[in-house]
Amino acid sequence: MKQTWCKDDLIGFQPRHDVLIAVDSDGCVFDSMTVKQQICHSGIIKLWHLEEIEPEFRSVAEWTALYSPWRGLNRFELLLRIFQTLGKAHRFFPDRKPLPDFTALEDFVKSGVPLSADELAKRVKRTGDPELTRVLEWSRSVSDAIAEIARMPVFEEASAAIRKIHSLHDVIVVSQTAEEALAREWYHAGLADFADVIAGAELGSKAESLGTAMKGRYLPEKTLMVGDAPGDLNAARSVGCLFFPVLPGEENSSWEELSEEGLERIADGSFAGAYQDGLITRFNTALSRPPPWIR
Repeated sequence: MKQTWCKDDLIGFQPRHDVLIAVDSDGCVFDSMTVKQQICHSGIIKLWHLEEIEPEFRSVAEWTALYSPWRGLNRFELLLRIFQTLGKAHRFFPDRKPLPDFTALEDFVKSGVPLSADELAKRVKRTGDPELTRVLEWSRSVSDAIAEIARMPVFEEASAAIRKIHSLHDVIVVSQTAEEALAREWYHAGLADFADVIAGAELGSKAESLGTAMKGRYLPEKTLMVGDAPGDLNAARSVGCLFFPVLPGEENSSWEELSEEGLERIADGSFAGAYQDGLITRFNTALSRPPPWIR
């Protein structure tokens, strides 16, 4: 039984069906976003010595990570966004410490390389940048803490739907979670056998993994990206495929709708158009309300 996947698994993937369903993992299949973000935020507070403004920082970080248009970003992109959002909130939290200079992190995020700890370690070794060194230390501590969680909770209806979907269609996982952690969580949940490929951050962006899986195999109207974050919608749009949102706070009912209605609409060709547009409107509304401290 495979323990991790590589890009060749996507390149050489052999379809069983003419429909591909790609699913995100954190916050979509697994009820893990809050748990993981608490670990991430506690590590930021410790390593960047933000104890004096911990309540204010957590307000900013939790909104940015869970309820903003940046929900679901890779952890390095999200770290950058959290501090950028904290900067916008300055007039509400005027007594905080000066923010760190994340120029090197921004360069890494925009570099086009896979945003993994391994790639960051290469850059740290090459540049010796102290802030990148601290970011790498933070990332490794987060990974270690997450690895100690015996089993991530799964949304009940997600588990049922994925089993049903895999009996009818091809299924891949596309996520910006580290490959080792991603595969471990799917195995521990008993769901790895219901995914044909599990593609984590090391295999590329969500759009890249989705595009590689589709190429020469699936029509856009026969490919569906299922996700809970704007990055999932952007990945679907970049390859021209369909999108189904798992709404934050309505995860189980979203999976029920996909299982009972969405799959049938893919089959009969009625998914695109008014039905999908309505789903996306609901999704964008759920993640577009800014808190008062950045208005």
